[in-house]
Amino acid sequence: MNKIPYSTYLDKVYGCFLGKCIGGTAGGPGEGRKELLDAPLDEEILHSTLPNDDLDLQLVWLCAMEDIGPKSLDANFLSEYWLDWIPPHWNEYGLAKTNLKMGLLPPFSGEYENQRWKHSNGAWIRTELWACLFPGFPELAVRYAYNDACVDHGLGEGTYAAMFVAALESAAFFEND
Repeated sequence: MNKIPYSTYLDKVYGCFLGKCIGGTAGGPGEGRKELLDAPLDEEILHSTLPNDDLDLQLVWLCAMEDIGPKSLDANFLSEYWLDWIPPHWNEYGLAKTNLKMGLLPPFSGEYENQRWKHSNGAWIRTELWACLFPGFPELAVRYAYNDACVDHGLGEGTYAAMFVAALESAAFFEND
């Protein structure tokens, strides 16, 4: 089993989420736009953050993990948190929540009427949490990334992308190249 000093672990988790906040703030104004953008990075970004649903979802999942623990946390449990704690109702979020309210459980909640969004990048950009909770255990990060992603991306490429990225992020705790 690989071991990592706790201080190194904390440093990597801090860097992970600091990067998430900076990236969300720098990229937020251009999100959803299709034209080429000139987005100069300035010092101001380091001192403020914009709302970031990709980060917010991970904080809700962290609360879910604290509430139920890793052995019981699955896609069905996360789908309850979607309905109770995730306010946005757009794109794949809205489709999944509508499907959940109709009684469709994951992965069907992310499949039904979701041809446009199930192959999108909405799931892989919220995988950092699983890597941080399971550093050096990519198979576990993949399992939880699947449970997260299939709620709103079903069995689409968005779910497989989340699984792949979670594995890379988990391995990165021990691989510096």
